[in-house]
Amino acid sequence: MMVWWTQAVAGVAPEVSRVVFSEGANEQSLHVFNVNKYPVLVQTWIDDGNVLALPQDSKAPIVALPPIFRMDPGDQMSVRLINSGAKLPEDRESLFWLNLYEIPATQKVGASDSEKITVTMRTQIKVFVRPDKLPYPETDLPKRLTFTLVHRHDKVTLEIGNPTPYYATIGALQITIEGAPRPEKVDMIAPFSHAEVSLSGLRGTLGEHAKVLFTLLNDEGNPMLGERELAVRNADRSPPQ
Repeated sequence: MMVWWTQAVAGVAPEVSRVVFSEGANEQSLHVFNVNKYPVLVQTWIDDGNVLALPQDSKAPIVALPPIFRMDPGDQMSVRLINSGAKLPEDRESLFWLNLYEIPATQKVGASDSEKITVTMRTQIKVFVRPDKLPYPETDLPKRLTFTLVHRHDKVTLEIGNPTPYYATIGALQITIEGAPRPEKVDMIAPFSHAEVSLSGLRGTLGEHAKVLFTLLNDEGNPMLGERELAVRNADRSPPQ
């Protein structure tokens, strides 16, 4: 029997897309549901998000319990997350990932099973640890991000700055340049960092009347809407002496 791992739509569904630990909180929980039409075995662990890492490689200060369990079709299970309280940065959020690794449960392996393929799936959920004394709430995030069109070597890049102590998860983003809207995909942006999005097909001096419309996902996974005029920077010009 062959085992094949994939990140396709999983049959073990969590009730939330993220978990947030406030400073000092030592436990959180969430429910997961087996929407498959067959029983599964589920293994849980928390790590840094590397999809190639094994459970035994984890150095995360949070533990998922139970580490392994069986779910029949339609079952739900409560997964507890225990925070050891290990020292983490106090000026920004820390990010870990809860892994839900599912494999169809089998009763017996026979000779005919040697030609079967078992498809396993892994779902990952963000787990944030948030210090208490951050300077402003997470709901301020949409107004604190910066958006700049950067012209460099006849190419145009959208630079998104995150000067905040929070992770910025952009659910959707659309820029409008010279009246033409175009959606763009942006990965999550870590605290005090930035992301660059190459805008293919754009050339020359652009940026007048350009704006960006975006959504950020809050602690409940719901969108917070933001809109901003785009700043423009020409990276080819030498700074004034």
